[in-house]
Amino acid sequence: MKYLLLMGLLISVSLVGYGQSSVVIYYNGTVVAHLDNESVFHLIGDNITNLKVLGTKFNLTGGYLYFYNSTKVTVIYDANFPKGVIQGSEPYNVTFHVIVPSSYTFAYISPSPLSLETSGSLYNLTLSGSSLDVLYSAESQSSSGFGKEDLVILLALILSDVVVGSLLGYWYMRSRRKAGPESTSEQSVSSSEDEDKEEAELTTQELNDRDLMVLESFKNGARTLSDAVRVTGLPKSTVYRRIKKLVKMGYLLEKRERGKIWYEVANNQDSSSE
Repeated sequence: MKYLLLMGLLISVSLVGYGQSSVVIYYNGTVVAHLDNESVFHLIGDNITNLKVLGTKFNLTGGYLYFYNSTKVTVIYDANFPKGVIQGSEPYNVTFHVIVPSSYTFAYISPSPLSLETSGSLYNLTLSGSSLDVLYSAESQSSSGFGKEDLVILLALILSDVVVGSLLGYWYMRSRRKAGPESTSEQSVSSSEDEDKEEAELTTQELNDRDLMVLESFKNGARTLSDAVRVTGLPKSTVYRRIKKLVKMGYLLEKRERGKIWYEVANNQDSSSE
């Protein structure tokens, strides 16, 4: 009964795929290839037996069949595959049909499958390319492998990852182009305030060493945040917080004009320098 079901499935796949090169690989080692205008075929699997070539004479050299007539050729044989592994390659693109029982689960499939159909108690996994790599298990679908529904979910996740990755890459490149070598935007600086919360004691009325360093830089000619960073050598986020503290306490005056920001030492501080 199993072999009748197998032959029926192979015939149906052959009728659908004939007219283009296709290779049907059954999990027990039977391989049927329908080749259209191909002059060579790489035998897939090991320990080839019961080899039949229909439609042409051929030579077998180093695991490759070379045909005299390459119009329509059918190759049928039996091969051995490692348990749970079906691998193969051709020197050209073909349509691969991998036939396994529907109780089996797939652990890895490459390239991405075109379809996964059920015929009776068998799966017909369809792939397209010059090579295939399929890992499967005889465990039930409730185990760690995945079945037809899981395969659909996997394909959707792969597609969504590609789309999300492309959008993130596009956003990152745009942000890099828009960002200049130096930015005095308060929003860009304020995002780094969370990194040094232990130093954000802006409510105290005492000036510590960093506050005095920043204040001294403005007394010595600094006008902007970048000037103070360059003079003091402190991190930009630290200098920004100290400037805000000094402005709040009346030591510095904040000036704005046409989107630019600079700071001046308050008159009462200028006349009472320490």
